[in-house]
Amino acid sequence: MGVSSSILLYRNVQYPIKKLVSGLQRVQQGDYSVRLHSNEQNEFSFLFRRFNDMSHQIQDLIENVFNEKIRAREATLKQLQAQINPHFLYNCLGYIINMAQMKDEDAVVSMAYNLSAYYRYTTRMERETASLEEEIKLLVNYLDIQKLRNGRIDYHIDIPEDMLSQSVPRLMLQPMVENSVIHGVAKSYSSGEIKISGEKSNGFCRIYIDDDGPGLNPDQLEALNRKMQEPLQEEMGCGLWNTNQRIIHLFGNHSSLTFKPSPLGGFRTEIIWEIPTEDDSYKLKEHQGD
Repeated sequence: MGVSSSILLYRNVQYPIKKLVSGLQRVQQGDYSVRLHSNEQNEFSFLFRRFNDMSHQIQDLIENVFNEKIRAREATLKQLQAQINPHFLYNCLGYIINMAQMKDEDAVVSMAYNLSAYYRYTTRMERETASLEEEIKLLVNYLDIQKLRNGRIDYHIDIPEDMLSQSVPRLMLQPMVENSVIHGVAKSYSSGEIKISGEKSNGFCRIYIDDDGPGLNPDQLEALNRKMQEPLQEEMGCGLWNTNQRIIHLFGNHSSLTFKPSPLGGFRTEIIWEIPTEDDSYKLKEHQGD
């Protein structure tokens, strides 16, 4: 009877308390996805349900605060882009005027076409996501504009066909490519090559953006990658950090934005995201408005 009583005490009291303490410890460590389950209908099953409700509410609250922070940073980023884009537009219009005066009709038509397509896409913000194919088309427009203005630029895009239908955050790639143009190609008279490539393997999609510019030294790369994992600081530029957070928010914690030395000799941006399951893909299509 003593052994039976001990077993019953452990199963009905000590074990549920141990589960509850373990769940509270995981919540304390920041794991708000933990849920407790019980096959018994007793006081502990009631406590487990209340614990699950508490964890769910805390998780929702943290996600809402996090999403508000991302939206606030996106508003800041859009404000900065609104200040930069006119300068970009003025330069393109100046190019069109110069080419028109030189009677170079092909250059005028090419710049006007790419500029129109570029702004048509960037100003349509009704959807949070887009297909990778749409993002690549935007890169072609952007890089053709830069190539018209700077004849040294030579770009190559090699993305597998089966990746093009993937849903990604809108304007995920263009800021990374713009970074290669401004901080890679433009800072060296001997550089000019930009390569965008991708691969799909082991449940992940990877995109690499390479340039042959001056790049960063190992300490600078380490510091930049470290900043991607830290909370956003006021003195930190929000563009790269915000893009990284959008990728993680859409695809999960196994996805990331990292920076490495490029095989071309300059700077590499590596974007990795986990391929969504069927349920996740349905949610992404809802983001797209399908």
